[in-house]
Amino acid sequence: MHLGHSLSPSLWSEMVGFTTPEVIAEALTYLHRDGVLVLENVIEIEHLDRLRELLQPEAEEIAKDPTHHFNFGRHTRNMDQAPPTTLDLMFEDVWANRIAISILQSMLGPNLMCHYANGNTALKAKGRQPVHSDIDKPHPLFPFAYAINVPLSDMNVENGSTELWPGSHRESNIGQHVAFTDNEFGLAIKPALVEQRRRTSPPVQPSVRKGSLIIRDIRLWHAGMPNRTDTPRIMLAFVIQPTWFQAPSKVKLPLKSKALVESWRANSGLQYAAQWVDGDVDHKKVNSDDVDFSTGNSKLLELEPLMHPATEPTPAL
Repeated sequence: MHLGHSLSPSLWSEMVGFTTPEVIAEALTYLHRDGVLVLENVIEIEHLDRLRELLQPEAEEIAKDPTHHFNFGRHTRNMDQAPPTTLDLMFEDVWANRIAISILQSMLGPNLMCHYANGNTALKAKGRQPVHSDIDKPHPLFPFAYAINVPLSDMNVENGSTELWPGSHRESNIGQHVAFTDNEFGLAIKPALVEQRRRTSPPVQPSVRKGSLIIRDIRLWHAGMPNRTDTPRIMLAFVIQPTWFQAPSKVKLPLKSKALVESWRANSGLQYAAQWVDGDVDHKKVNSDDVDFSTGNSKLLELEPLMHPATEPTPAL
């Protein structure tokens, strides 16, 4: 199976919280080639079990909320489900995994910001999502955002492992997306382009072991797939971007977690684009309706004409 590549950092790396130059070299090579990488055995199983004990019973309850966000419609049964923001369940190896952050610092630069903390849950279903990427605006042709996905249990074809299209990030541009108007695009990729790529570089639906995390280029084509089991498949998601990119999205966090979040920054360098609130944050109400991973950097906005391939423009399909 060519998911891309799986790495198992050494126990020493896990203990000290950063990786060797050799692991960095391997990780960046495969992230550039495939746009996705699995790090195995980097999260404590006990932490995942405690999160699953809370979130799994809540999944069907959340799904009954008529206002809750489902990705590409309720029929997909693929919905947001955010991690809790109570101090005893905000585990550093989940929210700010030092090994993953050290790899992303080598790719994006030392000053990183998390602009998104949510999750993706696949409930039992027959439907699937269209192939899409998570950026629907003109964007650079170089890496500018990565998702860190944390499955709370083993993930496979049977329970709705995400379909991934390795290498698709290297050709990603807004012209590939379905257009609603001249300047508004959806997340979905034009079906003709999907079928064209399927013939030469088909997708994979990987098996990922509990305790792993997945690093995915935000530009990579992917799709939520049906969960054929009765157990919700829960996968947390954190999106990391360089601070200079000036992305607008913020993560709502309780003020009482500020010291903890700032300790993560001291340990790994990762900041959170936090919207601090008094009192508790109800994770069951967190949704991705207004999430925006585009740039707020004025100079980069001026350079939008360069955010397209040098080849002939993609024809309308």
